[in-house]
Amino acid sequence: MSWNIDSLYEELAKSNSYTIDRYDNALSIQLNDYGDLQITITLTNKQILVETCICPVNVIVRPAEFNLLLLRHQKILPLSTVGISCIDQDEFYIAFGALATNSSKENIILEIETLAENSLELAELIEEFI
Repeated sequence: MSWNIDSLYEELAKSNSYTIDRYDNALSIQLNDYGDLQITITLTNKQILVETCICPVNVIVRPAEFNLLLLRHQKILPLSTVGISCIDQDEFYIAFGALATNSSKENIILEIETLAENSLELAELIEEFI
């Protein structure tokens, strides 16, 4: 089965662990079990992208050191990658993961929950750089 935004919304809305809002081509999911962490899911023809904001880039006091730490320790964040995205003309560190559009429901949920866990770990890591 290849997911589209409607079928993914319908399937994820069955869970009591999430509060979901649907937008044109995206889902905004609030994870109740992870301190109401917000995750955005978007779909293309080939992939499902799951992402969340970690913090604004401008709050990091030693960005070169922080970026090097992220690059050297990327493997400690299973199934997730950290990047920088521009949101409303401000840059943010984001964590994200991607899956094929024909991934199983179980793998999508695994991606969401793993991204949430990794995001909380990143939030702790960032504290020493703020």
